[in-house]
Amino acid sequence: MKTAQWLMPVLMMALAACDNTEQTFMVGTLERDRVEVSTESNEPIISIAARDGQMLEAGDLILRQDPTRLNNILRQKIALRDQAEARLAELQRGPRPELIREARAQVEAARAQAQNAVANLKRAQEVFARNLSDQATLDLATTHRKTTAATEQAANETLERLLNGTTTEELQQAAAALEAANAGASQTRLDIERLDIHTPVDGILDKRLYQLGERPKPGAIVAIVLDTARTYARIYVPEPLRASMQPGRQLDVRVDGENRTLRGTVSWVSTDASFTPYFALTEHDRSRLSYLAEIDLSDASSLPSGLPLEVDFPATVQGND
Repeated sequence: MKTAQWLMPVLMMALAACDNTEQTFMVGTLERDRVEVSTESNEPIISIAARDGQMLEAGDLILRQDPTRLNNILRQKIALRDQAEARLAELQRGPRPELIREARAQVEAARAQAQNAVANLKRAQEVFARNLSDQATLDLATTHRKTTAATEQAANETLERLLNGTTTEELQQAAAALEAANAGASQTRLDIERLDIHTPVDGILDKRLYQLGERPKPGAIVAIVLDTARTYARIYVPEPLRASMQPGRQLDVRVDGENRTLRGTVSWVSTDASFTPYFALTEHDRSRLSYLAEIDLSDASSLPSGLPLEVDFPATVQGND
């Protein structure tokens, strides 16, 4: 009887050890999305409007590049546009009356010269028939007659072209040239506007990568902005806990230096396993894989990025009986 009384507490302790709940935690850092701001031109930086660590609103100026070269190109393209516009207006208006009168006068002059050449050729033929001149004189008169006839024909064609006015094809070509000139000027204006580098989001200027007077290459990143619209915990989930870590799950987050416990919601878990970084591993777990995950935090906007943190993860552990 005494033996049975002594075994009872031992059995109760063994049963309790078969099913208990342990509190597991995962480590990580407090993060914000990094927005890389780049430039499209290699013009030198002439002014800086924001400093590292400064709070910015979307559209705030970070830095400005020199617009001198592009301003000269813009003036050139505006001049070409004005020229194309004037040409189109001229074609739409048609030939001026004085041009038509000038063409009529040229026709009359060419006709008179042609008539005179016909008379001279006739006289040269009569003289040659009486053997009073040589073949060269007759040939010269013949050539002059043909030349004046061609000149008269050309003058008539010019007058007819002016009387018929501008063709549809000429108007289309002029309109297309004007449109191309307008597009070129608009593109240069856009290039000038983009010499002013603005932040695309509300956030913190984490780092400005170029200084006054430097010339960044086209496409180079000139600044990094931390987007304050979203603050989240980036953690590494050990492989045994991956099945329980699903988007939408709420977890407690403890940030170093912050007394309160934050409540977060899992927003993303990587489907690809990776080696856990050294700072997230114990000596026992260093050979295991883990999955990168993000936990959205709604009340951590005042905390700086990069702070270490721990995430509580209640896990039920089945003991051996």
